[in-house]
Amino acid sequence: MDEILDKVSTVCGLLAEIGVDRAGLRRDSRLRADLGLDSVETTQLEIELRERFDAVVDLWDAHDYAVCELAELLPDR
Repeated sequence: MDEILDKVSTVCGLLAEIGVDRAGLRRDSRLRADLGLDSVETTQLEIELRERFDAVVDLWDAHDYAVCELAELLPDR
């Protein structure tokens, strides 16, 4: 359980780094519907996920990922 919470915290940190207000972040926040990520922020997030975690996630598909869903896709450390 602590591992997934750490991953959620990591995703929240990445989102904050690209300009998303931390106060609005929740584990069930959706990237587009709730957080309003624009195309630049979406691209930045994809790049950060790939470079830092070697996680390739297509954030441009029809699915609007929640923070907790992205966290589950991060590799174990």
